Amino acid sequence: MKKTLIALAVLGAASGVAYAQTNVTIYGVVDTGYVKKTGQDLNMEENVNNRIGFKGVEDLGGGLKATFQLERRFDLADGRNKSNGKTVNGKDHEWDGGANVGIKSDDWGWVRMGRMNGIATENIRKFDPFYQYGVGGMIDSTQRGVRRDRMLRYDSPEWAGFSFQAAYELGRNMNDKSRDVDGVYVRDVDWDTRNGYSNGWDNDGYQLGLNYKYGGFAATANYQMLADSNRSTLWNVGASYSWDTVKVEALYQYTKDKIGMLVTADETLNPKKAASALADDDYVDYDSFELQQALLGLEWKLGPGRLNASVQWLGVEGNGNGNKDLDEDVWKAAVGYTYNLSKRTSLYGIVAYTDWGSEEVGDMFDGIAQDSTTAVQLGITHKF
Repeated sequence: MKKTLIALAVLGAASGVAYAQTNVTIYGVVDTGYVKKTGQDLNMEENVNNRIGFKGVEDLGGGLKATFQLERRFDLADGRNKSNGKTVNGKDHEWDGGANVGIKSDDWGWVRMGRMNGIATENIRKFDPFYQYGVGGMIDSTQRGVRRDRMLRYDSPEWAGFSFQAAYELGRNMNDKSRDVDGVYVRDVDWDTRNGYSNGWDNDGYQLGLNYKYGGFAATANYQMLADSNRSTLWNVGASYSWDTVKVEALYQYTKDKIGMLVTADETLNPKKAASALADDDYVDYDSFELQQALLGLEWKLGPGRLNASVQWLGVEGNGNGNKDLDEDVWKAAVGYTYNLSKRTSLYGIVAYTDWGSEEVGDMFDGIAQDSTTAVQLGITHKF
């Protein structure tokens, strides 16, 4: 249960300012369990992302409210910051979840600036019965925009069941006549190995989302071009219908990835990094990818919990550097059950089987060179 505090003592003490007019909510998730995959040792991993966050709302009068969010993600199994080792220009995301401030009105909507969820990912994951979590979730697109930096985002109110979202995302300064944030002229290097992006891949990004709800029916349609992605694009659509105890879902997603991957016999690098960093020439340099995904899902309230099941298809087409092209079909089936011990605590078990089509595709999307994977996940989640 979320607990709303007036004048959060920790924030007040840190800043020396009284926050008597701000309602602050502390919330979070702690989740961990065991995962066993074909060809891998038993590991301890999360299903739902572990996090602790703060949300604040201040009534400004006249129907306006000021909002903020600060959220940190972490690995419960070892207590490390989620962004540990995942640096951008040498900097960690200390707040790997949301980090934003905004103005909200019930009449005209919500405007925020900072780090937020990507719209296309946020909307389409609601049509995956596993919510893109754990071993059963939808296979991640190479252009999945989970949480994005330097974003200006607008969320509309709901009108007759319709709502829409729009976002503009600034890219990093990588123009060949400028310096990047570390003070290095990017024109002097072919590949910026600190952040993995190529000279010239400095586009800004934008995202659009449309949602509709009526009774038990829900639908979404989304489009995105991610910043610093060489103008890579993704669009998706999803629909669902809910009865008293059953919900059926379907989605389709198309990705045009212009960054590509550099794939070796035992390692996948994405985004591309300099070929000179490799010890040998046993690699295929894919310049771009086209991914098509389709998923059918089921959520069934069964006993004191919920049964989830899905079947999905992923078509992978890679355009290579002349060594070879890639054209594979991936199939995945998953089933899981979540047993609710209370409103906040649950146990879960998930089994998933994926036919990758080839060892190369398995290496790209699962991190291990094998043509199929069976995965089992057992764990516990507590939300507060």
